[in-house]
Amino acid sequence: MSTYIWLLPVIFIFHDMEEIVGAEKWIRNNYGSIITKYPRAEKLIHVYRGVTTSAFAAAVYEELILLIVICLAAGLTDISLLDGLWFGGLTGFTLHLLIHIGQAVLIRSYIPSLITSLLSLPPSIWLICKCTAILTFDAPFVIGMLTGIFGIAVNLKLAHILMLRLSAK
Repeated sequence: MSTYIWLLPVIFIFHDMEEIVGAEKWIRNNYGSIITKYPRAEKLIHVYRGVTTSAFAAAVYEELILLIVICLAAGLTDISLLDGLWFGGLTGFTLHLLIHIGQAVLIRSYIPSLITSLLSLPPSIWLICKCTAILTFDAPFVIGMLTGIFGIAVNLKLAHILMLRLSAK
């Protein structure tokens, strides 16, 4: 397990750099055409209109710190619950990649995150398969895994709130 733990933050950083670098400009340049083609999407993306690159980076940094803490906890102990928490984080991150790919397919256009989602998906799936073969899916692990998946979703929402607050003028 310790062989694989640190691959998750590496893949995370690789993926999120594309989002950090491209999101602000992409939203500014594509907002009008997206809501014209998909009026219902305005509810989802209008809040990101004013997000700055630095605020986006701060939100990603918060996520990275949390991920590093989880990796340290799982890597330095033999606690099944913590392994499950890490595995849940990996699973949640992999689902996040699929969502980005789905977004690009839905709007039939490049979005910042598409290239690294496509490149990060195979190693993320490989990592899931490798770890599934060596991990013990006992009750504490499953509880940790479900907590990790849920925690990723909750923290993503909190990171978005942080991003919006830091971008507020």
